[in-house]
Amino acid sequence: MTEPTPPPPATADAQVHVFSPNAGLIDGVPVTAPPYGDIQDVVLSILQQRAQQLGAPTPATITDNRYGGAIRLLIHPDGTTEQLG
Repeated sequence: MTEPTPPPPATADAQVHVFSPNAGLIDGVPVTAPPYGDIQDVVLSILQQRAQQLGAPTPATITDNRYGGAIRLLIHPDGTTEQLG
């Protein structure tokens, strides 16, 4: 059995890849949305939890194959987000 990989340092962007309304990866770890859920909500919830655990905002680069684009966000422990340049 292998040891789990620790999360990246707070200064490193979380790498998010969204493939469909129900599936994606966060730092290479598969995540899925529940039936009738949206992967966007799941991703933001996980990143908010990470920010809460770190006690600091979490930067993320989100690549969304559904729309063919990427965006950088900063997710705060309270769940608010802001776009980074």
